[in-house]
Amino acid sequence: MSESVVQDRAGMKRQPGADSEADNPLTPRSLQVRPKRDRPWRYAFLGVLGVLLAALLFTPGLPLQWKMYAVVHGICAQQHNVFLSGMQFPLCARNSGIYISFLLTIGYFWVLGRQRAGRIPPWPITIVLFGFVAIMGVDGFNSLFVDLGMPSFYTPDNRLRTLTGMGMGISIATLLHLIINLTLRKDVDDKQPVLHNWRELGGILLINFLVLAAIYGNLDFMFWPLAFLAFFGIISVLYLVSILLTSLFMGYEGSVTSLPQLARPATIALIPTLFILGILAATRFWLEVQGLVL
Repeated sequence: MSESVVQDRAGMKRQPGADSEADNPLTPRSLQVRPKRDRPWRYAFLGVLGVLLAALLFTPGLPLQWKMYAVVHGICAQQHNVFLSGMQFPLCARNSGIYISFLLTIGYFWVLGRQRAGRIPPWPITIVLFGFVAIMGVDGFNSLFVDLGMPSFYTPDNRLRTLTGMGMGISIATLLHLIINLTLRKDVDDKQPVLHNWRELGGILLINFLVLAAIYGNLDFMFWPLAFLAFFGIISVLYLVSILLTSLFMGYEGSVTSLPQLARPATIALIPTLFILGILAATRFWLEVQGLVL
């Protein structure tokens, strides 16, 4: 015979290379047809995303930075603000640190090849990540005490707010990356930690320190890249949680091997994400008009 035949564990014969779910006779038909059925959703997702971005960029009436400010007005306090190039960031100093760091850390994991990682970092590193959360909590309460006119441990500072927020962003990214992989991925590698060693943790810390230097070193040309990172960072956390819950409701648990498979839940998850952003922002603006909040 010119081509060998392979026998699988169930004793069924198949040709070499027929390893995908679509070619495997043991795969349920619902999973075999899902890629074709989901293909229109990929186009729908890209189309809706394009419309939303165009609306943000080109809707007249306000400068872009203030449109970004308005979109996230309901999910960020927007006090203790950061200015660069004479323009205000859409998020406050602490949230800018958190969500810039969040997006950078997610990207860093992908550069490291940790797309399928399903194991927590070694315990010493995990303890440090918990420490980042605790440190931001201390600084947050200290700042709150000052805002309330109460005694505080030290004088708050925007640089410290951003720095402690960055540590929190690394911790959030690590946790959310693990939750999504362990919940949705079929091919999760539960032996691969998200962060292997101190050098990898040091790498993302160095990137964050460079961002901190750019903000408070008044590198004006960095305003738009960092403003977009902060803006899309805070929205992406809300959106990823929406995708996770939508995917679970639609039965995607433990079945995903590539991002395009999530096109349908990703498109549907835009609805609760936009609803939450819209209703919270509108409510806060209304409360401010009524003089009930500052």
